Amino acid sequence: MTLASSRVVLRTLLACSTTLAAAGAQAVPYQLVYTGTFNTTESLNLASAGSRTFFGASTPFTIRALFDDSTPNLLPPAFPFLGFHAYVPSLATIQIGGTTYTIDTAATNPTAGVTVSIFDRTQIFNSGRYGIGLIANVLNDGAGIVGDFAGASPEFTVNALTPTTFTEYFGVGHGSGTCISGSPPACPHLDTPWVLHDSSNVAWNLTLGNYEEDFPALHPGSNATAVGPLNTAVISAVPEPETVTLMLAGLAGLGALVRAQRRNA
Repeated sequence: MTLASSRVVLRTLLACSTTLAAAGAQAVPYQLVYTGTFNTTESLNLASAGSRTFFGASTPFTIRALFDDSTPNLLPPAFPFLGFHAYVPSLATIQIGGTTYTIDTAATNPTAGVTVSIFDRTQIFNSGRYGIGLIANVLNDGAGIVGDFAGASPEFTVNALTPTTFTEYFGVGHGSGTCISGSPPACPHLDTPWVLHDSSNVAWNLTLGNYEEDFPALHPGSNATAVGPLNTAVISAVPEPETVTLMLAGLAGLGALVRAQRRNA
């Protein structure tokens, strides 16, 4: 390859990298993968069912949610405490018993649709711990699942979110809906199910319980009784389709250029 052709290749590489950098400077897309279990106070039923049938045993689930960090899903935009952001996922699914359902999000279902809710170490509820999960009707603390972790690798703040693995599982809180009156944990709760859809777009109601699990064996200062297996949570980076397309187009163009230069050499 000649010096001139090398310069052309270099300019092509620089152009590709500049374009990709510009795309990456915007919203960063992420995927949350969260695993846990339901207990026998919780249920999954057809939305058309007249009564609830509860899970007969501890039932594993896996949540996957795609979201980006462009704008917290909050109205008004500033939530009244630090260390917390909630984002509307572009897609949220849950796998239960070998079946995958899509979950309504706050974009289309403000009352029962979920947000990806993230707490860093500065939050006031469990200072020094991280929290991660899905919460519906986030301003009123609606139905949700939030895992409590003593660590994250790497560490982060909600204002500088990064791909991370949550570590040192401390426990999890499940809630069926907003409080009717009083203050948690004594307040009675509304049961506002998450709305799920199967592959045939049939609607299902996933009704959560109101309970907390803790693991004192892992954390000697805890008072609660250990219940259920450990939950896990990972936030990973997901390339935007536009970024991938640009990258592939740039590499394809570069390959064509190199082949042409070789033919002309």
